[in-house]
Amino acid sequence: MKSGKTALRGKDIRKGNEKLVLRLIQQKDNLSQSEVVEITGLKAPTILRIFNNLEEQKLIQVTTRPRESVEKKGRKPVFYTLNPEAGYIVGVEFWSDAATVVISNLTRETILSQTIEINKGIDGQQVLLILKELIENAIKSAGIDPDMVIGVGLGAPGRVDTKTGKVIYYSRINGLVNFDLKTYLEENLNLPVYVNNNCSVIAMNEYNMNTEIKKGPIMAILIRGGVGGAYINDGKVLTAGSITTVELGHISVDPKGRECSCGRRGCLETYLSEGAILEDLSSIVVLDSLEELEKSLHDSDDPEIQGKVDAFIREKGDILSHTIQNLNNLFSPESYLIISRSRTFSEDLVTRVKEADSRFTFAPGGRHPNFIPVEYNPLHAGMGACDLVFSEYFRQDGHL
Repeated sequence: MKSGKTALRGKDIRKGNEKLVLRLIQQKDNLSQSEVVEITGLKAPTILRIFNNLEEQKLIQVTTRPRESVEKKGRKPVFYTLNPEAGYIVGVEFWSDAATVVISNLTRETILSQTIEINKGIDGQQVLLILKELIENAIKSAGIDPDMVIGVGLGAPGRVDTKTGKVIYYSRINGLVNFDLKTYLEENLNLPVYVNNNCSVIAMNEYNMNTEIKKGPIMAILIRGGVGGAYINDGKVLTAGSITTVELGHISVDPKGRECSCGRRGCLETYLSEGAILEDLSSIVVLDSLEELEKSLHDSDDPEIQGKVDAFIREKGDILSHTIQNLNNLFSPESYLIISRSRTFSEDLVTRVKEADSRFTFAPGGRHPNFIPVEYNPLHAGMGACDLVFSEYFRQDGHL
């Protein structure tokens, strides 16, 4: 009687070990064979064979960059690094107003970064054409052979099924309901495509770049067209099976409050999205975008206007603080990332949340989390999307 599981073949084990070594070289760089033996516990002849195979495939190369060796005896070690020209990764992050494409080489160096605006009123089918053309033009502009592209990572808005690559629901682009991004792009680009929620890829990139927030679980809050969320624990984004979670924008903060596009009332995004912020602020100062807040929040010479702006920030900060209280009871993160396209606005929200935080006790044990303001960066978002492919490529049982 069959158990339902297929035994690992020798070829699978060898391929898995190669991916393990590649991942170590990518993470640590300048590694010698003896160091890999020590880290992995694999035997020296096995590591020698793996290095020879990876060199033959032109995936790794001897590095000329100096590095102080910890090896005291015997022959001077040879250090290896990934061959940056062995392959390229495409990352795309988009929402209702814009799309960013980034191309990275195998050592995570940026080859190209480009952001385009998306016209209001487009539908899902038009988005597919825009993304396809954006990716094709980026590869062509970078002068890269399409056959050298390993895959495409896509950070999509709304709730996403990471397995099927479908957007389950996103209200700001018509037709993005159970909408299949992955199949269309794979068939038309002839490349593997990996899809996740855009707040998740932005948060993972911040996690990978910031050693301080790796000390514990983090909750990211992205204020943009809506309000996105992502919870990261032990370097992994929380999902319900393959479905992204923490749809913060549609948490109700007032059951009798403002009408939301989802059909409910009082959703967080009706108070804290960019559109809501600009509309609420229009009685004080008229702005075209949240990015213009940099000059408006603290540079007014009129004390009355400045007082109104301060009260406005307090009001928005209190709404966010109320949301965070509920999130903390559910998730107890070590840190919160408050992400917006205005560094000043993110900082002001963090200041207000910290003031409100002092009045509350946070579980467990009365601990208070860290609050970190982050300015949204399109390049970082695109690199976060690239990391979807990197993660799969270096996975020991990956199939790229």
